[in-house]
Parts: sequence; structure tokens; C-alpha cells
Amino acid sequence: MPPAPPHTLTHATAALPPGALPAQPVLVARPELVVCDECDAVHGRIRLARGHVARCRRCGALLGRSHVVTTAGQLAFALAALVFLLIGNLSPLVALDLQGIRISVTLPHAISLTWRIGQPLVAMLATATALVFPAALILLRLYVLGFLVAGQVPPRFRFAMRALRWCTYWSMVEVFMLSALVSMVRSAGVADLVPGVGMFGYAALTLLLTSITASGLHGMWKRGSELGAG
Repeated sequence: MPPAPPHTLTHATAALPPGALPAQPVLVARPELVVCDECDAVHGRIRLARGHVARCRRCGALLGRSHVVTTAGQLAFALAALVFLLIGNLSPLVALDLQGIRISVTLPHAISLTWRIGQPLVAMLATATALVFPAALILLRLYVLGFLVAGQVPPRFRFAMRALRWCTYWSMVEVFMLSALVSMVRSAGVADLVPGVGMFGYAALTLLLTSITASGLHGMWKRGSELGAG
């Protein structure tokens, strides 16, 4: 989606006395327009039928896709994602049974062990992609959508939307889930592994974040423009 709703510059058209300076340009929101995120081409906003997508005529980049979930529905999805994120981090991911010794491991514990065995880069990447950026993505959506559902423009709306777009690129819960499943399969011959509540929490979180990301930022930008975001 575009980094910000399109604006146009307008000037006062009234006759000016000799020597007077022209009026300063004024930014005017144009919610009926969409700007391509890749090449800055401007397009007229259209209503998309269910299952259809809109692409840039110049470069073919994705402009938006139809989504049946309303703004209130997206807020509900974000709340559910926050709950599952907490479950995934506070509950054990797996339970290991090695020769009668049973150990339950949570994600923070696993990251801490990874740091201690001399893999700080892996620990930092896991923390960022599986915890920090997903949490930032969810909290930013809750912040913006909470105001929009209430019919208000959130303070620092444009900054929050740009930050939300950036966090979307770095939230990689699905990559974490895939690596966790691969690790479980490879460790099956060494110890008995039982998926914990945290693993199922992250599985649900992956599905929710996929749906949230698929909805894009198109509707949120449009709703903000309708409410007078400048």
C-alpha cells in the first residue's frame, strides 16, 4: 500500500495586489486516489470485487486486494493475535523427555540458552523476528484501528502507518514456525519431543498474522483519509 494517502498542492486563486506574495501551498487529502508504493504512479481508487486485486498499470506492483474483513474485524483479529502472542511466549513450546529427564522450554528460555552457548546473532534474530517485530506489528494495529473504529484519527497517524508498514516486512513468525518444526523432526531420534501450548499458540498466531497482512493497509489509509487525516 502507498506510504501515505495522496495529496495535491493548491494555491489561492484570488487576485493579489501588486507586490503581494502568493499564498502558501496547502496539502489537500485525496482519498479517491492511490499512489503506487514502487513507482509513485497515481491511480483512481476503485471498489474491488471479492477475490480481486489491483495492480499498478506502470510497474505491475500490488496496489490493494479486496478483503471481506471490516475495520472492526481487523481490530478483533489484532486483539486475538496479541492473546496468542502472550500464550506463545508464556507457555512451553516443547517438552523434552531425555532418558527420564523431562524439560519444558519456553521461547524466552530457548533464546537465553542460545545466547549462552555462544550464538548471540541467532538469539538476536530469533528475538527480533519472532517476538519484537510481531509485537510491534500487533500493538501498532491495535493503536491505529482502535481510534479508527471509534471514528477518530489517531495522533501521529501517518508516522504510525509508516512504522506499521516497516514492521510488516520484518515480522517472520511463519519462518520461526517452520524452523521450529524442522528442529523437532531432527531431534526426534535423540529425545522424545511433545509440542506444548506455546507451539499451538504460535501456530494460531501465524494464521492470524497471515490474515492481518493479507488485509493490507489500503482500508486503514482510506478510513483515515475519510476522517480527515492530513
